[in-house]
Amino acid sequence: MKRILTIVLLSIFPITVLGGEVLWNSDKTALAFCESKEKTTCFIIANNIPTNVSHIETANLGKLGLAGKNQYEKIETFPSEWVAEKQNGNLISFTTRAWVNGQRYTVSGPVFVRNDGVCVHQ
Repeated sequence: MKRILTIVLLSIFPITVLGGEVLWNSDKTALAFCESKEKTTCFIIANNIPTNVSHIETANLGKLGLAGKNQYEKIETFPSEWVAEKQNGNLISFTTRAWVNGQRYTVSGPVFVRNDGVCVHQ
């Protein structure tokens, strides 16, 4: 199963992404990751279904309420904790770090993805 997930992952993103923050579930059958170049893209891959959960970065920044997204000096988002594996899906926490005027702010938010690949908003 891990091999299939890796093949799917490699077909979606270049191999350089794998060097970053990849979070696996406990039995290594699902994973979450973010790729940040010009724009942050976050995915959860479970049951061989990739689900785009990139909205979590905007949601996390909204919790801070400090500035518009383009006013931050630097933004990093990554999966930080596999909170729960349920019969109907997976709950993963994503952390966003954002810098304004040299000060770093950190905020986290959950994402739930059902087994059919549907993301349920936080």
